[in-house]
Amino acid sequence: MRIAICDDDVIFLQELSKMMIRYNEENGSMVEYKIYTNPLELVTQMEKGSQYDVILLDICMPGINGIQCAKDIRMFDNFVKIIFLTSSTEYAVESYSVKAQDYLLKPIEKEKLFSLLRQVQKEEDKSEKNIIVLKSKLGITKIDMKKLEYCEVVNRKLVLHLINKEDLECSIRINELEEKLQGFGMFLRAHRSYLINMDYIQTLTAHSIIMENGANIPVPREKYLQIKEAYMEYIFEAKDSVIIGN
Repeated sequence: MRIAICDDDVIFLQELSKMMIRYNEENGSMVEYKIYTNPLELVTQMEKGSQYDVILLDICMPGINGIQCAKDIRMFDNFVKIIFLTSSTEYAVESYSVKAQDYLLKPIEKEKLFSLLRQVQKEEDKSEKNIIVLKSKLGITKIDMKKLEYCEVVNRKLVLHLINKEDLECSIRINELEEKLQGFGMFLRAHRSYLINMDYIQTLTAHSIIMENGANIPVPREKYLQIKEAYMEYIFEAKDSVIIGN
């Protein structure tokens, strides 16, 4: 689990660093953390590609406060868990407007922090099994593989089609994505320009694959038997399906 800690109080940051070391020792974890004393630096580094699972973010800081910092972060990352650090409960309601995970009152109690980190880590361990992180036009985006119906190359850009009818344009090449998805089992390279999730195949013929959303994906003649065998093997193993007829 990767954590960013942002606070302008150097003494408080030293105390929090000691807590993070103790957390790793007590939980047998390998939590990595990076300290920022300036919220603008945190936002800049994340815009450049730095990724975190959790941000511990002070609310009262000079320049932009933690709430505004969180709003800026949410412009390009909707998934990172934000935990506010504050000396007052007055910001509690506003913290939920930026989808904050929680907030901790200063001075931070070790057990409350540890309990919250364990909860977040458990949630991360559960969800990460089906998640990949990609850079899209919207910013850094976590994608649930179960919700990815198929991908296609359009004008040299890779477009991901999700089951909620959302389309994401990514900078990654289709060959690179195919490598990343190999461990998931349900993805098939049906065509040089298409990568499909076999869970969403509605109909397979010698000429095309019809997806559940109605998309018609061409099947190269020389690849039909290979695709058919891969799909049959997948549905028998993954879905316990029975096919009647020829």
